[in-house]
Amino acid sequence: MAAPKTAAARKKFRDREMELLLDLSRKVAEADNLDTVLQTVLATAASETHSDRGTLFLNDERTGELYSRVTQGGRISEIRILNNEGIAGHVFTTGESLMVADPYQDQRFNSAVDLKTGYVTRHLMATPIRVRGTVIGVLEMVNSEKGGFDPMTSGCWKRSPCRRRPRSAACNWWSA
Repeated sequence: MAAPKTAAARKKFRDREMELLLDLSRKVAEADNLDTVLQTVLATAASETHSDRGTLFLNDERTGELYSRVTQGGRISEIRILNNEGIAGHVFTTGESLMVADPYQDQRFNSAVDLKTGYVTRHLMATPIRVRGTVIGVLEMVNSEKGGFDPMTSGCWKRSPCRRRPRSAACNWWSA
């Protein structure tokens, strides 16, 4: 799906974005605990990016690890990686979002989780989670059902600097 070009298409797109945000706001307001809020955010991101799986990592300052607070799509109890390893660690330490078309060709990619689960990561995108400007974790979406992620058409990227400069290091598609 290409970015909307006509005024009517842009309005329809903005209306859909507003409906999505309103729906997400309602679900978050109804949540009675943090895990439900985080699961709602992850499910919405997975739906909007057509991702097969997703993980919301938070930083454990005590151990220096990113741990999976919530996951979607897999049956793994908890993922723990050093907060400076892998794609998620790179995103956490640099504060920059990444889209990786072929993770196995990227030296930053940590295939340990794939080896443990038998799952194959074909492509992924990851972005820092910020609270008041501080990176506290990483949202990672894996294997778009559309065959890859495109910063020009992935819903979460619509408002980012990537829309104007797709290769920008300043791409942050989700932050609070």
